[in-house]
Amino acid sequence: MPTQPLPCGVYAIIRKKIPPHIYLLYFLSCLLMYGCGPTRVKGELTLAREFRPQEIQSLAVVNLDPQVQFSHFVEAELLKKGYAVKEGSTVGQFLKTEGLLKEGSLDPSALARVGSRFQVQGVVLCSVIEFSRFRDFYRLSIRCVSPQTGNTLWYAEGGKEGQKGSRSGDLLKEIVVSSLKGVPSIR
Repeated sequence: MPTQPLPCGVYAIIRKKIPPHIYLLYFLSCLLMYGCGPTRVKGELTLAREFRPQEIQSLAVVNLDPQVQFSHFVEAELLKKGYAVKEGSTVGQFLKTEGLLKEGSLDPSALARVGSRFQVQGVVLCSVIEFSRFRDFYRLSIRCVSPQTGNTLWYAEGGKEGQKGSRSGDLLKEIVVSSLKGVPSIR
């Protein structure tokens, strides 16, 4: 078969003309492969009007989900932003010994006790909204609540589907970092 040089210097064997719809299918398959690549964290952050970062300097972080632990990632991100964060296992032990953590939530009186015991202006509640081991998908909720009023000061939510072979801890950390990106620093 005769070969013919193309403008880019590549030689092609000319057997028959390739129909335009084949090029279109090739282009669409390339787009599909790009779309199925690594996904970004989908999340949102909502700050309450009464949230004043300069007034909320000290926080306690509480992990509400016994199955999935990610509060240490939340603590690390808040420390980077300049907040004083009470050590998580100390707060968790207090909740356990006092019997304050019930059915994955804290009632207003428990929030007030945590606030007064640890002298914090905010309690950050960490929970898993959605989880799929089959798809390696997590959707997390991170909520900062005033222990005095019970009002939400800010709410962050994020979710992402991991890739096969990725570690759950890396995925959880990525979701937390992305979700808390908009929380104001106090430095």
